[in-house]
Amino acid sequence: MLAATIAVVLSGCFMIPLVDGRSPFDDPFGSSESDIEKAIPPIQAALDESGAGGDRWHLVAESASENCEGPCNLYVAVRVEPADVDDPDRWVSEEVLRETLIAVVPVAESQRVDVAVVSGYRKNEYGGLVSAELSTAVESLFGERVRSDQFSATSDESYGDAEVHAFTRTHTNVLASMGLG
Repeated sequence: MLAATIAVVLSGCFMIPLVDGRSPFDDPFGSSESDIEKAIPPIQAALDESGAGGDRWHLVAESASENCEGPCNLYVAVRVEPADVDDPDRWVSEEVLRETLIAVVPVAESQRVDVAVVSGYRKNEYGGLVSAELSTAVESLFGERVRSDQFSATSDESYGDAEVHAFTRTHTNVLASMGLG
């Protein structure tokens, strides 16, 4: 009887994510596809209302996930893309990153989904990819690498890879923990 109960419980843990199209190895209590899809419009609205991107940057909210033999750890990614692919200055300022985080983190908290601000890419007229460079902004706000229960900030200037990930699904007052609110 105990073995049957354990089997039912364990299969339930694997089934919850599968029903939502996620990896069976995902947290069964993590964000679902529908949670993320519902959170994108208010996060995009907050970005648009904030004007954080100004004329130089497009800020785009979209669904994102990690890969654990399928989609897992679903979150909303906010891509910072260059508005003008011919502009040689691809460095996102600390102010743009700060204003973006101030706009989206409270909304993500209210929606109970995680959110990450990441570099975005756009194609130029020749088909090449042009990306925004977040590393300097991330390092200015947080240093090269920070990880806490409420957020992580990583930057690797040599690869042009940087992101700020707010764990707003399970935490509140994340802006305060970032020193931004």
